Amino acid sequence: MHPKKLRNFLKSKKALTVPVTYLILFVSLLATISVTYSFAIVKISARGALLKVSVAKQNMLVLDSAVHSVAWSFGASEVVYMDDCGGPFKTESTAKDLVINFTDEQSFNSVVFNSSIGKVFYELESSESSNDGLFVKGDYKAIINQSAFTMTQLYFASSNDAEEIVLCYRPSAAALLIGTSNGKPLNVIRIYIVNLNSSQSLNLKETFYLKVTSLNVTTFTQQFNLNSSVSSLALKAVFEDTLSTVWLPVSSNAEGSVVNLEIVVCNVKIQKAEV
Repeated sequence: MHPKKLRNFLKSKKALTVPVTYLILFVSLLATISVTYSFAIVKISARGALLKVSVAKQNMLVLDSAVHSVAWSFGASEVVYMDDCGGPFKTESTAKDLVINFTDEQSFNSVVFNSSIGKVFYELESSESSNDGLFVKGDYKAIINQSAFTMTQLYFASSNDAEEIVLCYRPSAAALLIGTSNGKPLNVIRIYIVNLNSSQSLNLKETFYLKVTSLNVTTFTQQFNLNSSVSSLALKAVFEDTLSTVWLPVSSNAEGSVVNLEIVVCNVKIQKAEV
């Protein structure tokens, strides 16, 4: 090749190097920006989902506070505001089957309650992490017998590939000696139940108000005449799929004891409020 032509060729290659280099840098920069943007969008979306979960949790705590406020007071009601958490709020009045068995695990066994008592819940948007099984308030036990524990069960659960935050109420039991009956100590075992069966069928989105009303309190009594000495009796509760047992102290003598079993049900209605 002629020396002059060779010099011109080399100069042309150098001239092309600069724009090619800039093009490579530009493409690399675009790729970096795209990856960073996608990562930022994922993080923002995850934080948004966490915020909505936090709002749903706070809504349920406010609703639970209203239920406790009106429960056991005939006709009492309270209206609460539910903020938008991105998912629908629903009621299932026939959910949460509760079966309670009263027994000494030797001489007698009696089913004293068998009914559904309802639940309310939010369906939540999917997020990176699952809270399935996490309790916000209360724990897994199906029945309690200590005042230090709450009847409230507020927890996260998975259903149909979606996460929910569920609010329901487990029974609570207490025992006391109130006197004698035919020479035997007379004991009262009382079971308290909050029943949401009367609630409206709801499927609400965005922001809304709920009215919580204590409709009435009903009491069902059964008497058990025991002819042998016992120191405690058991209540076995199956609440949906969970089995728990509590043992309650009773007083007796050589002839036995008399136990009045009282089931006290507070019927609470949750409905949409027009404000």
